[in-house]
Amino acid sequence: MRKLPLLFGSILVTYGATRILLDTKFRDNVWLENLTCRFFVCSDDRVTEKADREWTRGGAEGLGRAERSFEEALRRNPASANRWCDLGEALLESGETERARQCFVRALGLSVESVPILWRAGQFYFRLKENKAALQCMSRILSRGSDHDTAVFGAYSQSGAPILDTLNYGIPGGRRAAQSYFRYLLRLEKAALIEEAWSWIAQRSLADDRLAAEYVDFLLNRKNYEAAVEAWSRQLGDRKGPYRESEFLYNGDFEFEPSGSRFDWRVIDVEGVAVARDSAVSCSGNSSLRVRFEGKENLSYSQISQMAVVQPGDYLFRAQVRTEGITTDEGVGFRISDAESSARLDIRTENLVGTSGWRKVEERFRVPEQTRAVQIQMVRQPSWKFDNRISGTTWIDGVSLVRLSP
Repeated sequence: MRKLPLLFGSILVTYGATRILLDTKFRDNVWLENLTCRFFVCSDDRVTEKADREWTRGGAEGLGRAERSFEEALRRNPASANRWCDLGEALLESGETERARQCFVRALGLSVESVPILWRAGQFYFRLKENKAALQCMSRILSRGSDHDTAVFGAYSQSGAPILDTLNYGIPGGRRAAQSYFRYLLRLEKAALIEEAWSWIAQRSLADDRLAAEYVDFLLNRKNYEAAVEAWSRQLGDRKGPYRESEFLYNGDFEFEPSGSRFDWRVIDVEGVAVARDSAVSCSGNSSLRVRFEGKENLSYSQISQMAVVQPGDYLFRAQVRTEGITTDEGVGFRISDAESSARLDIRTENLVGTSGWRKVEERFRVPEQTRAVQIQMVRQPSWKFDNRISGTTWIDGVSLVRLSP
């Protein structure tokens, strides 16, 4: 019994030494490798490396040799999904499509949750133009998280699969992947694909206000005003109220947190100005928008705005404004201008300073024929006086834009 450990130790040393020799000095000796493999001393890397070299060489003879090498590697380890993929790809290259298909079926059966295997299977099915099977493999990758979004979406673009097939089979359930893919399409700026994708997303209620705002921006940048305001109006659902029926501005009472959409209040942060919704102070509804100037700069301010799509005609703008200690000769007011060219329309309301309770600011104006959208901004002009750093607080509420009857 004492000799058994010595015997096993000698076998392990011999096995290890033989394996090292096969991987170094006798690396290219195929006959010796095959001989020692009968005694379970195999250098599997050599087999796959040889197959890769033959594959790269190409031609019928090279592909045949690569196929045989992949078969040998698979014989040694039939539980390896990667080796089934290797053989399947070689068989496909040789035109043996059905045998190749069976290899990928086996590979997926062994490692259906493996991202590399799903990727290789997806590419295989894309090559066969079997888009549904390919997209379903890729969809499983997307369901694992966002790490592989860019690669998968790139594969979708290269595949040429119809956009609706891609959406129906290639996007897993839930909002994450759908929104990520839509943003990918926005970056490509392919309008037809984006329109179909948005319709698919909207029908399934997969959009949120942020995504809708990005789509609105895309449409507005192409001056597609009616489609943009229609998309935003549908996104609002029950929150819409009279918007687009009797009222051309949304969220004028600030009952909802500004979403950042250009058809809602867009607030851009500026140093020296603190903007927040205030539920403790209001003129109409339960909230207002508070703007606090910290007295640091002689500001030119126009970073609170909303766009409205309009038709030619007469309009009435109204807002309620409260001020507290607004300093300098240049206080706060509103500017209404053509969203494309201020030369067509550019109106400013009265300038409010000091301290006062709620005051109605009102302006009637006419939208000319060429104007398709107007921009509403809360503004403050720079002062030319020595004491020009604005401080104090203003609240705005009840902001409204309605069209007047002829």
